[in-house]
This record gives sequence, C-alpha cells and structure tokens, in this order.
Amino acid sequence: MEKPDNLPAGRGRGNSGLAWLADGWDFYTGMLPGLVPAILAVPVLSIPVYFLADRSGSVWPGYAWMAAVIIPVEAGVALFYIKSARGRASLRDLFYGFSIYFRALAFTLIFSMMLLGGFMLLIVPGILIMLAYSFGEYALVDEDLPVRDCFLRSAAITEGHRTDLFPVLGLMVLIEVFAPSMLDLGSVKDPSLTIKTGFWDVAGHALKNFVFIPWLNCSAAIAYCRLKDRADRRRPAHGDDGEEAEDRDPPAEE
Repeated sequence: MEKPDNLPAGRGRGNSGLAWLADGWDFYTGMLPGLVPAILAVPVLSIPVYFLADRSGSVWPGYAWMAAVIIPVEAGVALFYIKSARGRASLRDLFYGFSIYFRALAFTLIFSMMLLGGFMLLIVPGILIMLAYSFGEYALVDEDLPVRDCFLRSAAITEGHRTDLFPVLGLMVLIEVFAPSMLDLGSVKDPSLTIKTGFWDVAGHALKNFVFIPWLNCSAAIAYCRLKDRADRRRPAHGDDGEEAEDRDPPAEE
C-alpha cells in the first residue's frame, strides 16, 4: 500500500503553479489506465449536444442535455480526480453528481453568471472570481457543502495561493477557447452541425480532450487536495490570551 506522500495528493514538488503542473503530468501519465473513464465521460456524453441542436435547429435542446447530464457528470468527474489523487477512486464517483443534482446545477449556473459578469467588467474581475471560487465545485463534491458554503470554502482554500493557480486555470481557459474541435454548430441562431476532418482539427480535438484537459484536471485536483490540507492545518486556533492565533505549516521533512 502506498504511503500518502507517494500519492499525487502528497507533498510532491510543493505548492506552486509549476509544481502542480509537473506533478499533474506525473499523475496523468502514471495513472492513465485508471483515469480513462473520467477522461472519456464528458467528451462522449457531449456528442448528443451537437446532434440535438442540429436536428432541432435550436441550441436549446443541447442546453437542456447539458443541464440534465453534462453538469452532474462533470461534478462526478471532479470527485473522481480528487479521489484518484488520494488513491481511492471508484467508478461510482462518476455518477455522484446526480445525487446532488440541484446543488451542482445551482453552483454551475451561479458561478457561470459570476464569471460572465466579471469578464464583461474589463476581464480582471472575472480572473479574480475564477481564481477565488474555482474550487467551489471541488468543495461541493468533496465535502458535500451547501452552495453558498462552497464559494466561501473555495475562497478560504485558495487564499494566499491564487496567483499560483493562474498557470493551471489560465491554461484551461486558453485550451477551451483556442483548441480546435471536430464538431462545429456554426451560428447559434441557426445551428447546423459540421464535422471537420482536417489534420489539425482531428489532432487538436484529440489532444485537447484526451491529453491537455485531463492533465490540467489532474493538476487542479492535486492543487485542491494540497491547499485544502493546508487550509485545514491553518484554521484559527485560540492562544493563551484568548485571541485567535494562526497555525503555521509544519516544517518540511528532511
């Protein structure tokens, strides 16, 4: 049995953006066979979104599928990565989002609206919101919290390390926005499915869904686990004078 420090959620290279990315790559490559169900879940279940929009001539059936299926599956995938980082994932974790469906849906909608509003306000507020509350979904599935508490918990976990999260979350955004896709609906008002078969479209689609996004999900799960443990250790403790005193991180092991 592996020791906790030897698992991806262990201390690894430390708590910084580059350390999480490096440890996330080791996590992805070292545990790839066990991660395959989580890697395939969202890309495969997202395919009906395009066909529903194409057949109906409207994006709303696709949005309905996303709300009914994709959002809870994404929550389950997040839990799967967290538990994989701790060495105890189960295929049942992929379906956990359906047991907390309304909270998962509410959190996703609220967070999405906050991000949209933030990015409309000259981008910087959106980045700050993303860095502070990006672990809200992780807190939801990992700690089974109410929606409001997920935001508060994420803010507490990420405090002091939000700039460190920027490389991981920034890469996620860049890949989602700029990586090519084999499936294209064209206009939102009049969607029509086009399947692209060019080399860069196929290669980019595959690299995005099966390499880069899983790698970054591994990195984010590691970051969450380590920062959560750090936040738990640093919760206020009362000193002799009755005032709250902050616990310090334990010294590094020799």
